[in-house]
Amino acid sequence: MEGNHMKGAKYILTVAVIAMSSVMMTGCFKPSKDAVVESKYYQSLKDERDKLSVQLKEEKKKTSSLNKKIKAIHATSGDQKIADYKSRVKDSRIIKVDFATNTIKNQSFAVTNIPVCKYVKKIVTGCNRMIGITPTDVEKQYKQSYSYALIDEDNTTFEFKVYGDSYIVFDEIPENVYAYNGASTVGDALIDAKEQKNYSNVAARIADAQIVVTDKKMKFNDTAIKVSKIIEKAKKLSGKDAILDTASWNEYRFYTSGTLTKILLGDRTVIGIEDKNGKQTFYQISDKQKKNLKKYISDVPPYEKTVIRRCMFMIGDRRLPVFSIVL
Repeated sequence: MEGNHMKGAKYILTVAVIAMSSVMMTGCFKPSKDAVVESKYYQSLKDERDKLSVQLKEEKKKTSSLNKKIKAIHATSGDQKIADYKSRVKDSRIIKVDFATNTIKNQSFAVTNIPVCKYVKKIVTGCNRMIGITPTDVEKQYKQSYSYALIDEDNTTFEFKVYGDSYIVFDEIPENVYAYNGASTVGDALIDAKEQKNYSNVAARIADAQIVVTDKKMKFNDTAIKVSKIIEKAKKLSGKDAILDTASWNEYRFYTSGTLTKILLGDRTVIGIEDKNGKQTFYQISDKQKKNLKKYISDVPPYEKTVIRRCMFMIGDRRLPVFSIVL
């Protein structure tokens, strides 16, 4: 009898060991997927999730609608702001413009030249708003930017940044982007380029000048190219002919990516070219070349053809021709 009990105990122990081994091998007991899905706890979590999803969609709609309203407000207020801003700049007498770039630290260029000041003023008053472009877009697209600061006689400052060739973001209207074709031209001309180009001769450097400046006029690269072609054909002087007093000669300043080259023009058919270090070199040109040179860089606008209009005037039964001259 006792032996049977021992056998039964051994059997139960064996079964328990096998069961424990099975659990150890397969892991803890896990309910089936269907059982989990059908459980009240799962259903309550699912209902809560669905409820939150609906709320999230509603919040997204509200946010989208709010963003549209904000953009509309920015557009309206931005249009009013730029109109007021342009009016203030237009009524101001700009006496100086400071230029700087984000690619070269601690470098700026201050200009008091009237034609340059007028041109930068024109950038502000003549710019137009760009739709569908944000300040973030232009900041990401263009690594380099220029900072322009217009300063009037009351020391009021109007500041903006220029991206690429034309994009503008005003400090006072940071939410919108504006554009003016060639807004970067003056910055390109006056600020040192990060990588300076090597030129084989002075004519090539002049040909790349972004602006040509006198005290009365500012011209652009098309003028510089025309002048460079005359310089290419000019004969370099040496010896006594290369020592001249240019104090009374007219001065024309060519700015090429931060480098200044001056062309000096007097009464003779000789021109002087002064490099950035002040060294002067003289060249002989023909009468025709001098005439063309003066036409290209003169402060006086080119002579316009006279237009003669023929009109008919009635005196009694007679029709008499009357000529009017339009200059």
